[in-house]
Amino acid sequence: MIEPEQYTVTIHPVDRPADVMRAWAALPDGVGFAEALGDVEVTLVFRPVGALLPPWEPDGTPPAVSD
Repeated sequence: MIEPEQYTVTIHPVDRPADVMRAWAALPDGVGFAEALGDVEVTLVFRPVGALLPPWEPDGTPPAVSD
């Protein structure tokens, strides 16, 4: 499921590099690669750059990861 404020580019096996570049160029400014889904038909997920940066603790360290 794609959340709001996410953009996707789906790459099909028959797509040519020019097709992929055209789709990539249509993405808005200020988004960055977040994850890839699929194995044959691949969907690249992009999110606003601010959403990709990890939150930091007040002392400048990354937050602890809980299991």
